[in-house]
Amino acid sequence: MSKSIEIDDVTENFGEDKHLIFGYTPTCGTCKVSERMLDIANEILKLPVKKIDMNFHPKFSETHQIMSVPVLMLMNKDKEVKRLYAFRSVPYLLENLK
Repeated sequence: MSKSIEIDDVTENFGEDKHLIFGYTPTCGTCKVSERMLDIANEILKLPVKKIDMNFHPKFSETHQIMSVPVLMLMNKDKEVKRLYAFRSVPYLLENLK
C-alpha cells in the first residue's frame, strides 16, 4: 500500500493582492530560524502565508528558478514581486514586505 502524501496547493492565495510563499525543507536549520522571524514579522503584517516543503514542489522550484532554501516570495496574485533568500532580522523582513 502506498501512502498518499497531501501536497500543499501553492496557488491557494493567488486571489490575494499581497501574499507570501515561504519555501523550506525540514532538514534546514536556517529555515527554522527564518520561519520564526517570518512568524514574528507576520504578526504585525497579517499577510496570507503559504508554507511549502520544497521537497514536494520540484516543478514550482524549477518554474521559479529557486536556488536555495529558505526562500520567501512576496506575491501579487500569481506574480512574484520580490524574493528574499537572506532574512537577516525581523525589522529587515518588515521593511522588505511593506
